[in-house]
Amino acid sequence: MKSIFLASAGIKLGKTVVALGLASNYRGKAGYYKPFQDTMVQWGDTMVDQDALLMSEVFKLESGDKLSPFAYDIYDPPKMNGLIAKHVELSAGKDLMIVEGGREPSTGFAHNISNTDFAKATKMPLVIVSTATRQSLDMIIVTRNLCEQKGLELRGVIFNNATDAPKKFLEDRGIKVLGEIPTIPELRTFRIQEIMDKMHAKIIAGAAGMDRVVETMLLGTMTLQSAIDIMRKAKRKALVTGGDRTELLIAALSTDTSCIIVTGGIRPSSTVLSRADELKIPILMSNEHTIHVAETLEQLIARIDPKDKMKVDAIKSNIRANVDLDAVWE
Repeated sequence: MKSIFLASAGIKLGKTVVALGLASNYRGKAGYYKPFQDTMVQWGDTMVDQDALLMSEVFKLESGDKLSPFAYDIYDPPKMNGLIAKHVELSAGKDLMIVEGGREPSTGFAHNISNTDFAKATKMPLVIVSTATRQSLDMIIVTRNLCEQKGLELRGVIFNNATDAPKKFLEDRGIKVLGEIPTIPELRTFRIQEIMDKMHAKIIAGAAGMDRVVETMLLGTMTLQSAIDIMRKAKRKALVTGGDRTELLIAALSTDTSCIIVTGGIRPSSTVLSRADELKIPILMSNEHTIHVAETLEQLIARIDPKDKMKVDAIKSNIRANVDLDAVWE
């Protein structure tokens, strides 16, 4: 069985996107394991790791709670033998095992259960997922040095959201660049129904436009004139603002707006609601405050719905086109 440990040069750099793309392009049966839970979502009667749920549903693997079973607590951490035992269990019947490391590169160092510690214990090669920022490049070098100290194979680096990565910089230092994945526009979109499901919001106008897609999110806390200038440039946006900002809401309805989320439980004027119905632009109402709603939308932007075939297919094709898969598998 082949195995790969996906480490990261920072937070939220796309390990799960890469894991999904690699598994999608592997010809045999691919498995997935993410020892430490991160962002948790509701799944039936329990909470599971969002990334583990995605992989479980897309590839028909074990349930999400089994794919990511441990919570990392620096004062009460899991033991290495428990981490390894779960890996052995999940590897049964697989031709390829992809293990996704912790949210931060430093996770687990205090107890010798870090990315490099686990990779050494299971004799896995590391692949680093990174962006091309200077901070990420430094972390790649730090990880390379740790691999050398522990006698680990660093198979290479996959750059995500990068089109002009510093390939020569790394290769001059003996680090192979396995791929450069450009920004995938489809991953920055989500549907209005997802907003309703996530926030338990109520639709109060424009219900005929529920099939619209959201690309960008704007927080309507600025002055009217500043907002108008920004809204004219923003494509397929979701505007988050108070329901009492009538002029701002009317201005949003006259630009490329996919939906409006009014906060604080404040219902907009009848003029605004009638205009939204006419234009088929949904207005959702939430009792939460504006900042909380904006944070919820940010989570949606980073989320991939397992049922969203467009996003899954986009990841698969972009990984296939931009990553040297033969070098990854070796």
